[in-house]
This record gives sequence, structure tokens and C-alpha cells, in this order.
Amino acid sequence: MEYVSYSSELFKNIDWNFIWSIIRDIVLPNSGILIFNIILFLFLGLIIATIYCILLWRKGILKRTPRYYNWAVKLYIPLLLIGILYIFGQWGFLRGIYKILDNEKAVIVQEVYEGSMSQVFESEEAKNKFIISIQGLAIQAKSGSQDYAVIFENYLKNHNTGNSVLNKTKNKLAKYIVNHYSDDLYKLTVYAFITSAGRGHIDFSEALPYEEFSTVMDLLLKVGYRDIEKVVISKLNEWFALVISSQYNAMVKSLLILLFLILITPLLEYFIYKKWIAPRYVPKTSRIKML
Repeated sequence: MEYVSYSSELFKNIDWNFIWSIIRDIVLPNSGILIFNIILFLFLGLIIATIYCILLWRKGILKRTPRYYNWAVKLYIPLLLIGILYIFGQWGFLRGIYKILDNEKAVIVQEVYEGSMSQVFESEEAKNKFIISIQGLAIQAKSGSQDYAVIFENYLKNHNTGNSVLNKTKNKLAKYIVNHYSDDLYKLTVYAFITSAGRGHIDFSEALPYEEFSTVMDLLLKVGYRDIEKVVISKLNEWFALVISSQYNAMVKSLLILLFLILITPLLEYFIYKKWIAPRYVPKTSRIKML
């Protein structure tokens, strides 16, 4: 009863308007892709099911000694056809939906982005102000990282060890570090300043872990002077592609497991028959021949 009540509650909470809008605006205009994939996979499933049933028949797996048992086992043929066609029909449907979503991901992501922005910001002007401030932070972060790299390199080069060989090696090392790790050094320094400023008042390292701070700084350093909205939408496109791909692969994996169980069922049943059932009928048939 609890499961039924939970299911009914879940059914009531489904946003049918949203689902219908997706079907109307995205799936229906691309219904040709969906139908093509369903037909293609059904045809593939029919070929596999036919070949499999023929192999079972030729190998004698669909033959039994008891007459009624022999009739009943022939039901494997229609059941296998139905089961395999169902699996491949589902696979074709999922493949069609995946292709449609992948083709239309730019439109979907743009709508998601605009819908999210409209919920967060009261007006377009407020959104633009926020984006401009983030763009300023990105420019400042990129500029700060470059300036820090120059200062760090000059400091290492100007530090004289008193040994020409060591100085030469040190300068090469300084150049390598700046070329490969300047952004990381800048992030660590800025983070150290922030956490040091909070000592005695608030522990910023707990409120803002370095991993989260580093992720944000990576985005700001990568954006630089480019349009941050384009970068955010590009990241959303990558995220959406990853989500639909992982969901599609997970559902196909479940279908393949079910397909494996369908294909192996006649073989397991035949093994049980040969191991424990068939030996019971050998003595009876031998007695009849003797008589």
C-alpha cells in the first residue's frame, strides 16, 4: 500500500506540461529520426532472432523426448521472437531519442540557461550587471595570473646563488615552473591570502574548500577576455552531452542484460533437461524396444 501511495504521489507530481512541451517542440519535429531508428533496430532484432531460433532448432535444443514436453518447448520460438523484438524496439526508441536530444542540445541548453537566468534574476538588466561583474573578475584573474608569473620569474632569476652552473639551472627551472604552473601558483597564493585574512574571525578554508575555489578560478582564468555567457553555455553543452550519453549507456546496458537472460534461458533449460530429465526416459524406451 505504501508503494502504491508513493507511486500515485509521484505520478501526480509529474510536470506533464513540461513533458508535452519537450515532445511537441523537440521530439515531434524530429519524429523521422525516431521512426527510422525504431525500424532499423526492429529489423536487426528480427534477423538476430531468426538466426538464433534456426541455430537452436538445428542443434536439437528445441527437441524433447516426452511428446507434450516436445510441443511445449516449441513455444520458445515465438517467445524468443517477441522478447528479442521488444528489446531491439526499446533500443531503437532510446537510440532515436538520444540522437534527437544530441542534435537539439544547443537549443535545449539555451532554453535551460535562459530559464535558469529568469528565475535567478529579476530582469535582463540585473543579469547583464552580474555577467559584467563576472567578466571583470575573469579579466582581473587572468591579468593577475600573468603579472604574478612575471614577478615570480624575475624573483627567481634575480636571486644569485653564487654559482654560475646553479644559476643557469635555476633560471631554466624558473622558466619551466612559470610556463607550466603559473596559474596554479597564482591560485594557491590568492587562496592563501583569503584564508590568512580570515584567521581569528572565520575559517575560510572550511567555508570555501580549495577544490571549489580552484574550480571557480580555473573557469575565470580560462575565460579571460572572452564572452563569459558563451563559455557557460559551452560548459552546459558539454555537461548535457555527458548526461544524455551516460543515461543512454546505462539504459542500453540494462537492455543488453535482459537480452542476455532471454537468449540464455533456452540453453539453461536444455542443460537441465539433458542432465536430470532425459535420463529418466532412456530405460522406458529401451524396455519398449526389447518387447
